[in-house]
Amino acid sequence: MEIITKIEDAKALSSKLKADNQKISLVPTMGKLHEGHLNLVKEGLKFGKVFVSIYVNPLQFGPSEDFNKYPRDIEGDIKKLKQLKADYIYMPDNSIIKGTDTFISNESLSDKLCGLHRTGHFKGVLTIVMKLLLIIKPDFAFFGLKDYQQYILIKKMIEDYFLDVKIIPVPTMREKCGLALSSRNSYFNENDKKQACNFYKVLNNTAKLFSDGENLAEKLRHYAIRELINNKFKVEYIEIMDKELLNKKVYAEKDDIILSAIKFSGVRLIDNIFLT
Repeated sequence: MEIITKIEDAKALSSKLKADNQKISLVPTMGKLHEGHLNLVKEGLKFGKVFVSIYVNPLQFGPSEDFNKYPRDIEGDIKKLKQLKADYIYMPDNSIIKGTDTFISNESLSDKLCGLHRTGHFKGVLTIVMKLLLIIKPDFAFFGLKDYQQYILIKKMIEDYFLDVKIIPVPTMREKCGLALSSRNSYFNENDKKQACNFYKVLNNTAKLFSDGENLAEKLRHYAIRELINNKFKVEYIEIMDKELLNKKVYAEKDDIILSAIKFSGVRLIDNIFLT
């Protein structure tokens, strides 16, 4: 496994692999890798040589967010990726964003859900992902569906700019209790983590209400909000939308998605579930 830090070295390596007719998979991460990240790497290995990028991107953090304390574990990440036999780790320094004056944004898809509560977040995400795609030039890029709004925005960016890369969505990996895996879960103590497991349980029970015949979106939302509050969660939002995130639904339908963000014990969590 090779570790690359310079943009020009990453570009040269990508060009060499392309010249040798090798397919390239990209797994963008901010590090502190958990089993969800590692599952993305495993999927990537099925498609080609894997670049795992590790970069805590300042552009996607607001001034009052947790950039400085965001969990980092470079030594642990390298060890995990070696065990998986990942091919390359790309760990750029801040030269990747230095002097950036041109940003990628999508106001229509960003100004809802998480975008309402994290001003500029998705502009930072799309900009760094575009940079990584242009540097690595992957054939495939892998994104987890826990960050569903992010996935939709990146997919639309790829379509809008005719980029020659296929985006592969990968289902959310969870703790046994249902809590979606996240690097920020490391902020919890044991008791708080146990309580946080109820987040997904509420979403799952709301989806079951739909399966049992309730299709009025407001009734489903009100049920979920009540249960989240009863579990001592601060609700940022909970919405039921079509799978392309174009419209909030009045009447929920099969294949719509429930999306929610909460805060608990100082930690912000997001999750979602499709209606079946």
